[in-house]
Amino acid sequence: MNLYFQKHFLPVVALFFAVIALVLLHQKLAIQLPINGMFIAIVNGMLFCMALFNFKRISQVDMTNPNAIVQSVMIGTMFKFIVFGGAALWYASQKKAPIGTNNLCIAMGLYLVYTWIEISWTKRKKDA
Repeated sequence: MNLYFQKHFLPVVALFFAVIALVLLHQKLAIQLPINGMFIAIVNGMLFCMALFNFKRISQVDMTNPNAIVQSVMIGTMFKFIVFGGAALWYASQKKAPIGTNNLCIAMGLYLVYTWIEISWTKRKKDA
């Protein structure tokens, strides 16, 4: 692995393992919170995979072209939106138990944190 990947992808790896550790801690200690740990773990895994894909794409963008930078960030955002929209429609069509407001708020918070990290990659690469 090259140093650029290790240095800039480390926050995503740390976030991924921190969320998984919290989910496992929640399940192991049987804390009485209205949170579906498996749902949060799956959302976290999906976001991690998409962050890996977006990191690969952002690292290949020509930073001298501002239009390419904006398009790259927008493509990443649309990709996540389409994947999560499709997953929500698929889950709704299965007629399973409701997800719950707490789980949706946690998932949106994770989405925002992963997106913030991805945008910071673009800014760091542009400054370098």
